[in-house]
Amino acid sequence: MCPKFAAILGGLLLPVCGAFAQQSPPNPLEILVRSLSKIENPTAQASILKGLNASLKGKRDVPAPAGWDELYLKLQKSPSEEVRQQAQTLAAAFGGGAALDELRAVLADSSAALPARKAAIESLVAARDAAALPVLLELSKTAGPVQGHAIRGLAAYDDPKIASRLIDGYAALGAGEKQEALQTLLVRPATARELISAIGENRIPRAAITAPLARQLQAFKDPAIEAWLGSHWGAVRTTSADKQAQIAKFKEFLTTDLILQADASHGRAIFQQTCAVCHEMFGVGGKIGPELPGSFEDIDYLLQNILDPNAVIGKDYQQTFISLKNGQSVSGIIVAEDEQMVTLKTFSGVAAYPRPEITELQVSEQSMMPEGLLNALDEESVRDLFAYLRQRKQVPMLITPLTTSEFFNGNDLGAWRSSGSNWNVESGAIVGRSKGKAVSWLVSEMIGGDYKLTAQVRLSGTQATGELALRGTPGSGPFRGASLSFGRNMPVGVFRYKGSSPEAIHGSAVIKEGAWSNLEITAIGEVVRVMVNGTDAIEFNDAGASRTLPAFYLSGEDAELTIKDLKIEPLAKR
Repeated sequence: MCPKFAAILGGLLLPVCGAFAQQSPPNPLEILVRSLSKIENPTAQASILKGLNASLKGKRDVPAPAGWDELYLKLQKSPSEEVRQQAQTLAAAFGGGAALDELRAVLADSSAALPARKAAIESLVAARDAAALPVLLELSKTAGPVQGHAIRGLAAYDDPKIASRLIDGYAALGAGEKQEALQTLLVRPATARELISAIGENRIPRAAITAPLARQLQAFKDPAIEAWLGSHWGAVRTTSADKQAQIAKFKEFLTTDLILQADASHGRAIFQQTCAVCHEMFGVGGKIGPELPGSFEDIDYLLQNILDPNAVIGKDYQQTFISLKNGQSVSGIIVAEDEQMVTLKTFSGVAAYPRPEITELQVSEQSMMPEGLLNALDEESVRDLFAYLRQRKQVPMLITPLTTSEFFNGNDLGAWRSSGSNWNVESGAIVGRSKGKAVSWLVSEMIGGDYKLTAQVRLSGTQATGELALRGTPGSGPFRGASLSFGRNMPVGVFRYKGSSPEAIHGSAVIKEGAWSNLEITAIGEVVRVMVNGTDAIEFNDAGASRTLPAFYLSGEDAELTIKDLKIEPLAKR
């Protein structure tokens, strides 16, 4: 079969299979299986399998058609990884025990390809595979690229171990994984009550409950939860007159002059915690609400939309609450619905729910944009947020206790800019390479004030030299600040760049070529202290100290710099 015909056939199968699967007649699926068994082209096979999987998405207990077992054995020997994966997903939808065993093995295999492990989670969760729960629980506490997907998958299971596992491990999770854990805890009233109990015991910070999450808690209509919200969150709706009074109060400290003096980098950190779950700005954030372009200079417009979001509600942003037969409760925006399925766009992604499994569907009169968004912020923080919303291009994000986990997540360089593909993440470590005289560089997208940075570094290569920016913000112009220099089995040193030539400060410790060295940098005010392998190496005063945009530089023939266990801790708000 030619690829063009296969693509046409795959496109036709999608609606046809959906109708057949809904009515559960055996013959049409058997016909498709017989047709597929005669096709040898992997592209055509994958197209048809995709159509079948799309039509069966959200459905369970679908009887396997005659001939499927033999076809599955054939497809599992395909040279195409996509065919094998699509066939495995379809087998799981048919309730195939062997397929579920294979999917569990893929999920538990840390060396398996990431797309295959993600697909395994989706298939096992869709099948409500009880045997997968222990694996998901283990992955939920193991840092790595599938941790967040595993935490999200736990939402489909009603098991008392889930809440205790997520609450006990919450502090060690990254920022994205923490959001997934909170969303998973908020799918059932029982786990939501455990969440607020953990907040009362200071095991999870109260600030973790943002305004959107408070709205989800309110949707349970649980007396205990409502009492907690009343004590810890405040009223959800006030009168128009009260809103106008509130807007007037905010305008007293939100003048244009004060906003222009505010801290946009801190504002980006606040946006990340309070707004980015729904809104994208400068290419970063969620897609629940409308994309924000920046350049917001109209203070009245911002205040009216943030403080009174329900004044005018677009249908596309009305919140919908769904209760399911298995006790799960979800909320989001309807993106598609028909007689068989309701598809929601939620904080965790897009999910489809079969109509027969829905016990209640309620469209709220309120916007997905929650009230109370600014309640937890002090005046300075509100000004900083408005300063960020005013920006016309992206600014570095301030490193704070709530954003420090995004500095380096161990998986990718999403929060860094580099000189090219010569910087990568390998086995959880940053590896940079350089050839010839060209300087290779890696610059953080996050900026810090007083900080403590720790890492293990290993440098090798002919005439290899590395540098780490200690103070200053690398940009388009000449760098002004201080950087730590190391390499060539020479004592470490500090170069202070202020004019045409740098001032050198010599240290006492050596980062030996090819060996791991522990590095610790502490910068408080004008004092910067460098320790190598637990020994004081350099301490100097940096007059007129500025913020720091951490950056690594590498030069030398076949030079290689490996950085592992890289962490930064803010020592003060600014």
